[in-house]
Parts: sequence; structure tokens; C-alpha cells
Amino acid sequence: MSTSRCNNHNTVPPSRNVDSKDNGLKFFPCFAFLNLTISSVGTIYRAYTHNDIPMIAFIVFVYFAYFWLDHCFTAINKLPPSDNSSKKKRLQFTVWILSTAILFGFACEFATFLNLPATLSISGISLAISFCLFYSYFIHDNQTNTG
Repeated sequence: MSTSRCNNHNTVPPSRNVDSKDNGLKFFPCFAFLNLTISSVGTIYRAYTHNDIPMIAFIVFVYFAYFWLDHCFTAINKLPPSDNSSKKKRLQFTVWILSTAILFGFACEFATFLNLPATLSISGISLAISFCLFYSYFIHDNQTNTG
């Protein structure tokens, strides 16, 4: 192996630029939204054929909550880390409430299929994640902004 081949591993071909990498990463959120839409429509159709109105309502809620969460996360990430405004607090509260509602909604939906210990463990996991989100957004964030 020649030394010129070994020394070229750090160079970037001139045809590649930073923007092409960034454009490739923009595909993943679109794929996630498309996957969520297809899965939601399929689940709603199956629930409709079985006359499961609560499942339809839950899937519609999760679908729109996912988009609202994405909007809130984008807005939070655009704010400076040291920002302590009421807008940031409202966004954090919205993220915490929507995430908790989705988690407990899934726990309630799956509880009908599981035995008591599994139901309690899924509910406990949902509760623990909700507490972690609360700690992260309200207690830890306040400590890092003030201290």
C-alpha cells in the first residue's frame, strides 16, 4: 500500500459539500411522518371495521399530538439554552403533558391485553418516564439556568 493512499483518508472529495449531507438528513423526518400517517390510517381502518371508537379517538389524538410535540421541540431548540421566558415554560409544560398523555394512553390501551403484573409494570414505566420528563424540564432546567 502506498503512503499517498494512507494519507488521503482525511480529504473530502470536491464533489461533496456540507449541504448535500444536510439535505440527506432532511429525508428522515419526512419518512417518520409518512410512516406515522400510513400506520395511523391502517390502525384507524382496523378499529373502524371492529367498531372500536375509543381506539380511533386515541390514534387520532396520538397522530396530532406527535405533530404538536415536533413543533414544540423545534421551538424549544430554537430558543437559547439560558432563556427562562414564559414561552419556554409553556412549551416545556406542553411537551410534558402531551408526552405523559401519550404514554398513559398506550398503557391503558395495552392494559386490556395484559395480566395485572404486566399492566402495573407498564403503568410504572409510564409514571417513571413522566417523572423523568418533569425533572428534566422543570427542576434540572431551573438549576442549570440559575446556577
